[in-house]
Amino acid sequence: MRKDPLEIIEEIFRALESGSGPCSINELSRETGIHNITIRKYVRIIETVRKEPRMEVIKTKHSIILRMREE
Repeated sequence: MRKDPLEIIEEIFRALESGSGPCSINELSRETGIHNITIRKYVRIIETVRKEPRMEVIKTKHSIILRMREE
């Protein structure tokens, strides 16, 4: 059964927060039970999002709006 992408990201962060320092993709894979290729893909997604500080997420009662902040 496939895991929800948000669950995968949460598991990666939980493993990093509970660990005793930096760990490799393979160590994260062993700790979470998620395939190392999947871990690698999600790490790239996390890196990409972190590099874009101008993106703003606005949550309303009925939707989520994304926009680029003006500099």
